[in-house]
Amino acid sequence: MRRFLFGLMLIANLSVAATLSLKPHQPLSTETVPRFGLNLGGPSYWGAEQLRANIVRNPGFEPLLDRSLVIVDRLDGRQITDRDAWVARPDGFWIGGQFQVLTGAQSGKSGRIRDYRRSAAGPGLFWLDDNLSALQIGDVISVEKTARLTGVPQWWPEGRASLIAESSSSGGQYVLRLQSSSAQTARVSSYFDTLGGSAGRLLPVTGEWQLSFRVKMPRPGAKLVVRFARDGAEPFVSKSFTPSSSWETIHLTWQGSEALLAKAAPLSLVLSSEGDGEIWLDDVYLGEVPTQVGGFRRAVVDNLKALKPGYLRDWQGQLGERVQNRFAGEFARQPIRYRAGDSESFFAYSVPELFALCAQVQASPWVIGSPTWSAVEWQEFGRLLRVAADQQQLAEVVLEFGNENWNALFRPAGLSNVNQHREVADRALAAAKRGFGTGRRLITVVNAPFLWPDSPGAILNATQADRVAVAPYFFYEVQAQDSLQVNRRKALQSQRDALQKQQSSALASGKKLAIYEVNFHSTMGNAPAKERNQVLATSISGVALARHLLDATLVGVREQAVYSLAGFSFKLNDGLGDIALFGISRDLSVAQRFRPTGLALAMLNDIAGGTPWRYQCQGDAEACNNLVVLGFSDDKQAPLRAAVVNLTSQSHSIQIPCRGVIRWRLLDGRQQGDNEGEQAKVSVSNGQSICQQGSAIVKLPAESLLVAK
Repeated sequence: MRRFLFGLMLIANLSVAATLSLKPHQPLSTETVPRFGLNLGGPSYWGAEQLRANIVRNPGFEPLLDRSLVIVDRLDGRQITDRDAWVARPDGFWIGGQFQVLTGAQSGKSGRIRDYRRSAAGPGLFWLDDNLSALQIGDVISVEKTARLTGVPQWWPEGRASLIAESSSSGGQYVLRLQSSSAQTARVSSYFDTLGGSAGRLLPVTGEWQLSFRVKMPRPGAKLVVRFARDGAEPFVSKSFTPSSSWETIHLTWQGSEALLAKAAPLSLVLSSEGDGEIWLDDVYLGEVPTQVGGFRRAVVDNLKALKPGYLRDWQGQLGERVQNRFAGEFARQPIRYRAGDSESFFAYSVPELFALCAQVQASPWVIGSPTWSAVEWQEFGRLLRVAADQQQLAEVVLEFGNENWNALFRPAGLSNVNQHREVADRALAAAKRGFGTGRRLITVVNAPFLWPDSPGAILNATQADRVAVAPYFFYEVQAQDSLQVNRRKALQSQRDALQKQQSSALASGKKLAIYEVNFHSTMGNAPAKERNQVLATSISGVALARHLLDATLVGVREQAVYSLAGFSFKLNDGLGDIALFGISRDLSVAQRFRPTGLALAMLNDIAGGTPWRYQCQGDAEACNNLVVLGFSDDKQAPLRAAVVNLTSQSHSIQIPCRGVIRWRLLDGRQQGDNEGEQAKVSVSNGQSICQQGSAIVKLPAESLLVAK
């Protein structure tokens, strides 16, 4: 009965309320705009973000790199007390590490850390190898340390498992040493696809897979046992080897045929030394047989080709990086951390891998550099970016100084004080420009909050930034007493006035606004997850995202990046449940498992790019005021590609100028169901209309998105 009533409602809504005539009015600017961009995000072990073909993190067994920012709170000769506990590590941790002064009269000064103790209150006390007489309270110091002898980062070790210095042809400087005895096995394990629950299998082992590694046994008497399996199932690999005393490479391949819908269970890789001996391991690869440039999974590349993003933004949390590590191969790359805690370390993909992916899917890279770097490092970063851009023939690179410096979450490697943010960013971006050189476009970016009343504020005074980037998330708060119709209307509400105000401020300072992240952010309020998902997971979410992207372009924003490619769910506080954020793909188990937000982005990018145009609407004035229309052309002539969002609760006939045949795609915001389960219930309709006397008529349902070309 409910389905029957909904069908009657759709029929009623499709009754045409007015015929509206759309005509191109004028170009928005003389500058062309790219397609709408996307945050690629960082890889995860457990969730939907299975980006890399090699699913192993830290496959070269390199030590952990820590890098953070100290804000000087007290000075006593060579002793410096940190203002916060963000950088705090165990006593002695930072001994032997490096420091660099980033602000004030002694900016550029560097040296070694002689001692470190954590105070009773939490913040740390650093003893430096020099008396920095001109240092001031509030100055910022970058500290860095590679912990070479502790643990096996990104692996779960048992028994005598450790790292040992040994150079390899892949560029790595360490290998894994397993020392076992007849009484004790030594092993390391890695786990994948552990989300479970309603998510199902997010990383199915299908098609041709490969496990490879380098191994040798310098002290005989042991055997290597290798096992890769999903819990409760027959193993994909279960073998034992007796390695030789010299390095050799083992390759194992098999054909996987896992079903998506089978019961979820974790995958595990276990490498064990059994017997009285010692085994060394290095350069582990586990995953689908690599076929993609840059080393990303086929599903990732196929998704991106369907989405056609203009930019891929590289935000993985890489604020604790070293410049050279951003360009190292996967077997030489170190895992990194900028916040204290065992769970805060991670393994990032590299800049060359990102640039290769961008070239493959015809996107431009949007790269984030770390505020912990000195000007010398920033210049080298700019130089290496240019080398990578030249290699992949990428005409444009966006370079952002840190991520949300104003946000306390990133304080361990961010500059929340706007004056320090501006000082360090200007020095860093100027150095990056020198390194990058001329001949390709480098767009430099600083970031600011969107919701704060005075934003972008003083960061507009930065002299070396071309853009000030904000994140205009929407539909933050959802209350239990609000009806579904109220929530749908809230999702569609415009933020154009706030964006226009910030754009005007940016233009007055000689800059422009950019959007580094945009999506729903429905994490506040007391509504349970089920009520939120009636908007977040259904077709209206795609219509709403399209409306916000079009609005930003209409106020002159050129660079935008939706957040993000994949993400199964976000857990609300107070036991309210899990909501369908923030991925526009539910997961990457297969290609094109898009949520409605992903469908909308693909639709827009099918027609976006080029010279943007405003349109005039003639007909019912109220209906015209509730259309959002944007056109694109490849030259200065009137556009032949357009996107239209109908915000009203009535359908309209839209008359569009054309030549020949109009091909259109429609995302009806009144569809039932979602794409979270076994079957996709939200889809895009395709059709065409014949031009007659220079125009064609297309019917646009209520609260829907139409693209036409």
